[in-house]
Amino acid sequence: MYWVVLFSFKLRSSCFLSLDQARSLLHFHWPFCSKYQSLKYYYQSMMILVRKPHWGLLLFLLHLHCRTCHSTEPMNCTDTSRVCTSFMAFKPGPNQTLPLIQSMFDVLPGDITVEGNGWGYMFIRKNCSCATGIKEYLSNTTFTVKSNEGLVYDVVMNAYDGLAFLPNTTRRARNGAVVSLRLFCGRSSGLWNYLVSYVMRDGDSVESLASRFGVSMDSIESVNGISNLDNVTVGSLYYIPLDSG
Repeated sequence: MYWVVLFSFKLRSSCFLSLDQARSLLHFHWPFCSKYQSLKYYYQSMMILVRKPHWGLLLFLLHLHCRTCHSTEPMNCTDTSRVCTSFMAFKPGPNQTLPLIQSMFDVLPGDITVEGNGWGYMFIRKNCSCATGIKEYLSNTTFTVKSNEGLVYDVVMNAYDGLAFLPNTTRRARNGAVVSLRLFCGRSSGLWNYLVSYVMRDGDSVESLASRFGVSMDSIESVNGISNLDNVTVGSLYYIPLDSG
């Protein structure tokens, strides 16, 4: 049996977890990370550590934890009574048709704008508010499961590609089941009119996103609390500030 050693910053002590326990911990902790790194990247890192359990890889995991789960000050979530308009950048998969996407995000056709220039993204307009208790900006929606294979959690995460918030569950997928979940959104502090939720992909950078969306690199760095461009990671969620929607 493989074992994983994790270090607790709060307790300043070590603890040993089995692979299943470690997966459960990452499933629980992942939605609350401010950068919301895609679950598959956690799994990849975890499997590397499990198969080669030595201190160098332990330090790598600690580094991953530090850079992806820190608090983003510009996105301070306190006012739970205010609702604002936000956008989500979503790149549909091969089988995700426009009617399906409308259903996934619970929006009307007029709430979806298709990006040109070959990018293939859709910008989806949603109301956004600060969730009580969680203190994160979220937007409600539902998802209809179209499979009898795997877990509901994994099906949802794969469908929304980093934009979905759903507490981990071991419930099995059932075709036709309707799942209530929330989506990560962002509320502008007043410097910009809107924020776009965007999951970083291979080939993306702060510079390329600034050029693509017509904003300054400083604006993206400021709203996301980015102090080092080397810490911008693929699979993480960032917010792009826009003056107009």
